[in-house]
Amino acid sequence: MDRRRIAVIAAGVVLFGGVVAVLRTNGAGEPVTATSTSQPPPTSLAPFAAPGVLVPTPGAAPESPRGPRVVPGPRRLQVLWTGDAPGYEVRWGRGGAPDQTRLVAQPATELTGLDDGAEYTVDIRAVDAFGQRSDPLRVTGTPKAVQAGDYALADAFDQGGVPDPARWRLATRGTCAARAGDGNGRLVISSTCAAAPTSLRSRAPFVLRDADDLGRFVVETDAPGADGELFLDLVPGPVSTLMGDGLPPDTIRLRVASGNGKTTAEVVTAEGTPSTAVREVPALQHALTHRWELALRRDGTRVLLDGEVVATSPAVPRWREATALVSVAGPTGQRVHVGLVAFDGAPTSAPPSLPGPPVQVAVEPDSPPLTGSPIIGVAGGQLRMTLLHTDASPTAPEFTLAIGDARVPLRPAVPGAPWRAGVGYPLVADVPASALVVDDGRVKANVLTPLRVQATHVDLDLAPAPGMPTTAPSGGSSALPEVELELARIDGTILDASGKPVPEGATVHRGRLVFDLTLAGRPGQRGTGLAGLAGFTVRLDDDRVAAVPTNLGGPGVVGTYRLALDASGLSPGPHMIEVRVFGTSAGTRPTSAFVPFLVTA
Repeated sequence: MDRRRIAVIAAGVVLFGGVVAVLRTNGAGEPVTATSTSQPPPTSLAPFAAPGVLVPTPGAAPESPRGPRVVPGPRRLQVLWTGDAPGYEVRWGRGGAPDQTRLVAQPATELTGLDDGAEYTVDIRAVDAFGQRSDPLRVTGTPKAVQAGDYALADAFDQGGVPDPARWRLATRGTCAARAGDGNGRLVISSTCAAAPTSLRSRAPFVLRDADDLGRFVVETDAPGADGELFLDLVPGPVSTLMGDGLPPDTIRLRVASGNGKTTAEVVTAEGTPSTAVREVPALQHALTHRWELALRRDGTRVLLDGEVVATSPAVPRWREATALVSVAGPTGQRVHVGLVAFDGAPTSAPPSLPGPPVQVAVEPDSPPLTGSPIIGVAGGQLRMTLLHTDASPTAPEFTLAIGDARVPLRPAVPGAPWRAGVGYPLVADVPASALVVDDGRVKANVLTPLRVQATHVDLDLAPAPGMPTTAPSGGSSALPEVELELARIDGTILDASGKPVPEGATVHRGRLVFDLTLAGRPGQRGTGLAGLAGFTVRLDDDRVAAVPTNLGGPGVVGTYRLALDASGLSPGPHMIEVRVFGTSAGTRPTSAFVPFLVTA
């Protein structure tokens, strides 16, 4: 499709989507109930073709899927199969009686929120462009819990509070909003910033064992999504985030990037240690969990994807303990699911901590003592922060933190960390208990410097005094709002009477006009589920010329269609085709797209 058509179609979809967003959320981003006195959209269509219009018709029912494979995981089953149908219906349930349904646009999906040790039956049917279904392909599978003895530390995020603040900290740039919650037995992370990564920091250090196989950093996740990145970082110092391309010395990073239909994996270090691809990373299907491992050895580092080595590096850690970060970046609003974070190394545990109030940090040349109410039951605290700056000096200045009635040094979290414009500079301060005071519900502090710097992230760990609880209590489960199922994306192309696409800016002659329509699964929902498709209508210059139902055997999913339109009576000049798609549920809002074209004189 040429750029002119893409822009116009996108504009139509964005305009409609913008209206939906206003109706569905309030200013805080929370879902609200929309009210309307308009007539609800239809959930089924009667076939219609105006005189001179040819519409596509269904053929034989599709063949059943084949070659199934079931991969169990903690509270989940990954189901894969082969087939060439545009869409599939997946039904699953316990006791041989599937009672849940999902429509997908790829030959794979992941079923989550299941019970470990219980057998599930899964039926998979191919669905053609008109909603006709094949006979089912039936498979069974049993979710498998993580065995705690397999790792020095493991969290499958299936506990009541996600993530457990005694074990994890969530961090992102200060101007961004990040949320984490319970996603059917997995950790789900969502951020409002596309450029800044959101990081999950383990409070327990990653500790190497004394062996040739030093340790492995294991993460099971569906990241990176389309145009996204996944980072697994091991940093020899008390950091909370890493921002920008500069890494602190001796950091070992696994970077996985997705874009242009490809995924790459490489080991990155501050010293520039080269990373060698062992084999090409296969195309990763949307919304499926994969197992990434950063394996450290005395003879170098390896990257494993689902148990297979995909990259190597001669990088060898020059530390015994490190801070472990799992960071994700991607389009705004993207949701990333994490099913497991595990350390295979020497025994480790999170240090004792207490829940604390939020921290507010300002940047000032000087500061008077800050007053407030003391925090009871603490022996002290460690404050971590990241600074962004535009200073052109080659080395970092010394910083001081004014907090309570004390002034404490802010030291580099990792000696030798790069001081470069646009790169986060990690700092840490040890705060005495007497300086930990609360004013207006916050711990307030000032970074004392004349430089123009910004504290992009601040994290305070409180150490309990003797006799106080040794761990922070888990927060309650905070499930994020469910993602509403959407209809397939609309793409359309104008062709001439011979079936060739009309070039950008060119005109078409009066007579027969061919219109190719593609209803495609949105990248983020191809494997997680799309709304059932009832059919679509086509209007030419606001006149209804066709209606095609797509729910002959049940809700449709996606498909491609070719229509022939009568353009013999059109006047010279601009004209418009509107496509409007409808769902099989009354709660699914129709969407529209517009395709303009020019008729020659």
